[in-house]
Amino acid sequence: MVEPGQRSPYPEIIDIKGLKTKKRVFIETAITLTFWGLMLYLLAIFVTFILWLFGLHLFYYEIYIGGFDEMQRLFKNTITISAVVVSILLLWSYYNVLLFKIKGERRNRQVSISFDNDMAKFFKIEPEMLEKMKEFRRLNVCIEQDTLMFRETDLPGSRDL
Repeated sequence: MVEPGQRSPYPEIIDIKGLKTKKRVFIETAITLTFWGLMLYLLAIFVTFILWLFGLHLFYYEIYIGGFDEMQRLFKNTITISAVVVSILLLWSYYNVLLFKIKGERRNRQVSISFDNDMAKFFKIEPEMLEKMKEFRRLNVCIEQDTLMFRETDLPGSRDL
């Protein structure tokens, strides 16, 4: 046996990988990775907290110090652009009102009514023929030397009128 006395402050560590089983190597590696992961997780929380404080300071600066002036400039530009657009629309509408007061009503209020006798005279046919033609859904019209030739096309056996 060894003589009694004080031990060496730096004991010798024997680390021979060939003497360790694969199970022990796996367990030691898993424990080491787990603790390093836990350490990085705690460090990430600390870093996130510091970044959050910096962001809070930056938020305060941007909103209350620099942001207030920017918001005033944005509102001023918005009001200016809105006033220009409204002015252009009002000027355009007044222009239209004046234009049609000078030229007259935009829509003609008189409705052209054509009677059957007038239409028959225009096409140079008898009024009875025009009444008969109104019953058909579709007509073919052929022009031959100043005369109109009408043909009914609604039925398969078309006939001349």
